[in-house]
Amino acid sequence: MRSISYEIKRTMRSRFVIILIIAIVGLSALLAYETASTSNSLNVPTTPEVAYGYYLNNNNLTMVSYVYDGYGNPVKNVEIYYQYNGSDYRAISSSKGYANATFQVKYSSQINVLINYTYTRFGTKIETPSIAYTINLAMKYSGLEIYPYIFNKLNSTRMGILAMYVGNNGSSSPNLSFIFLATNSSRSIPNSFNYTFYYNFTSISIKKIFPTIENINDTYYIEVKNSNGTLVNIYSGLEGGKSFPIILLGKLSTYSPMTQSRLQSLVFSGISSILDLFIPILAIFTAYLTYGKDRTSGVIESVLKRPVTRGELITTRFLSNAIAIFIASAVAMALVDLIYFYYFSMYFSVIFLTELIWTYFVEGVAFLSIVYMISHLVKSQGALLGAAIGIFVVMDLFWEIIPLAVISALGISSSSSTYVITNIIFDYISPAGYSNLFQTLITNKLGSFGGITINPSAYGLTYLPLIAAGLLWILIPFLIAYLLAKYRD
Repeated sequence: MRSISYEIKRTMRSRFVIILIIAIVGLSALLAYETASTSNSLNVPTTPEVAYGYYLNNNNLTMVSYVYDGYGNPVKNVEIYYQYNGSDYRAISSSKGYANATFQVKYSSQINVLINYTYTRFGTKIETPSIAYTINLAMKYSGLEIYPYIFNKLNSTRMGILAMYVGNNGSSSPNLSFIFLATNSSRSIPNSFNYTFYYNFTSISIKKIFPTIENINDTYYIEVKNSNGTLVNIYSGLEGGKSFPIILLGKLSTYSPMTQSRLQSLVFSGISSILDLFIPILAIFTAYLTYGKDRTSGVIESVLKRPVTRGELITTRFLSNAIAIFIASAVAMALVDLIYFYYFSMYFSVIFLTELIWTYFVEGVAFLSIVYMISHLVKSQGALLGAAIGIFVVMDLFWEIIPLAVISALGISSSSSTYVITNIIFDYISPAGYSNLFQTLITNKLGSFGGITINPSAYGLTYLPLIAAGLLWILIPFLIAYLLAKYRD
């Protein structure tokens, strides 16, 4: 007991082990935070949109444009082009998002102004197609226009509207009451609504409104009234200059409940790659630094002068290294679980959490066993270090590339059973493929080799053979190392 406690302390005090455990836990937590914090905003548009309005002063038409992002916030330096009567007029959006242009027009019942805009994205200038904005010359200003589907910055699964008001000579609005009407009816405009929400505003030009949502599946309409309770028509220059007393907004939420399947996909899509890389590094070089280096340099002989046998020495050091790997795997997965719970209010299932810890524990300890075994097959410290690096490069770092190269060289079709079997065989050959096997068992998809949907049991992938394979990867190399240490060295 005293020997194992000493070896555990020795391993856990190693600077290499401490740094690797911190790296594994820290990077896993960072990726979990990134995927969790951004998963709800993946559908938020990254390209600028434009809201339009106008006002007339004698023969002068002023086009008012507000450039905004997916959250309704202003976007600057977007070039707006207005085309009327063969002439082009250009404006650039300011820091407040406005890009206005004034030019003379000839009176008729209505006129159309063609509008397009350009913006720069990733260093590339992008130009949008032209659209027609209709101006009703019987109306001196556009008044209220509604642009739906902006996202809430605090909760991007909730959507709202951008209300734009352009009054006489560009003035802001009078007092307005925005009424959101919710229904689960399939009719176009039902006679009655399930519930309504009222939002009163004074003097608005641009306003973001995010109504309360009681049922994410409800459909929403909106109508607007002035301070006298009279309906205010909602103008739409993009729909032929028409005015509407009520308009359809549709659903105002993209929320869908988190499921265990979605949580699992978040793990497998990012965090697993970090663990697949760093757990073997921890295992291989911990084995080299705490056992193999001593064995090949002769230091271990001085240790054996103490009251400890060769069998006890290799066993206690192996167990202490395995405990370090378990701590790294368990702490990383537990912290990832807590981060996901913070964002999604759902923990991993106990079975899934156990599977994850077991998977990466087996992967790490299998590499640990291999290095212990090789420590008794080579004579020099340099040879062992070279072998350890070779094992990492071939059996971990490049292990996803090697099977693909072999499959390509053999001309195996990705739609054939041979392709599936070949991938599974390669996953069994190296401990680096062990996580792929468990991922296939859990998700019914072929690990990281293309996401082909399969029936795992049809290819012998069930819990019993996978657990047995994990135990064999751990025990066989270690038993060889143990026997060589005890009876040959």
